[in-house]
Amino acid sequence: MAFNGSIAGTFSLPAATVAAPAQGNILGRVYYIKNTGSAQLTVAANGSELIDDQAGSGVSSFKLNPKGYAMLISKGTITGITWELAALIDKTTSTIAALGATDEVTYTGTALTNFNNSIPQIIPFAVSDLIVNQGGSVSWNDAGDYWQILESGIYKIEGYAYFGSGGAVSGTGAFTGINLNITRNGTALSNIIGGNRGNIDNATASGGNTPINVNCIVHLNAGDKIYLTMNWGALTKPTVDAHISVPNSLVENRNFSLQQLSVP
Repeated sequence: MAFNGSIAGTFSLPAATVAAPAQGNILGRVYYIKNTGSAQLTVAANGSELIDDQAGSGVSSFKLNPKGYAMLISKGTITGITWELAALIDKTTSTIAALGATDEVTYTGTALTNFNNSIPQIIPFAVSDLIVNQGGSVSWNDAGDYWQILESGIYKIEGYAYFGSGGAVSGTGAFTGINLNITRNGTALSNIIGGNRGNIDNATASGGNTPINVNCIVHLNAGDKIYLTMNWGALTKPTVDAHISVPNSLVENRNFSLQQLSVP
């Protein structure tokens, strides 16, 4: 069986209805499963049946990442461990994924109002910005502008962006404080799992492009959505627009990457 999905899927093994040696048992039946798609596949036993993964007392399911391969053999039983995972080839390379972009991002109108009200705004990327994605544990959702986590584990997440204000900043204070955030499963302040504030002097905020970096190490679950966002945090505020632009003599103005450090 070959799975060629672009979103996570599940393959359910058939139920063992008759125990060997009675007629109709499936003792020795073999399933070859290959993930030829770009999303994670879950292989699940039927009902309360279990799969012998050779690591313990049996599991109800296991994950197969893109380019992974598994071979299962029926044990001919109808309860407990009914399938043996005879071979599993998965994740020949560690997961590292990164995006880098050069086009300008501009927040104006309602987006700027929300930005200045400390409502995190998504920093967009396009699939064409992909630098590398190997290992099969994450995929980029182009429509939603987020990394989709396909395998639970510990991840290191990093991002940076060059901030500038379209006009002279307004308000009281010598600096403008801009937050760069990593958010999970949403973009509200309550979704932030990592953040950093750049306190930029008013002249630089209005006339230049200043880098802000953020990173965190965190446990993520399969299905999590990870965003890079930005918002005003303190003191003076940008006017006309808030933007992410390429400084003179450089090419890239923002980057967003993940590295899987370990699995559960």
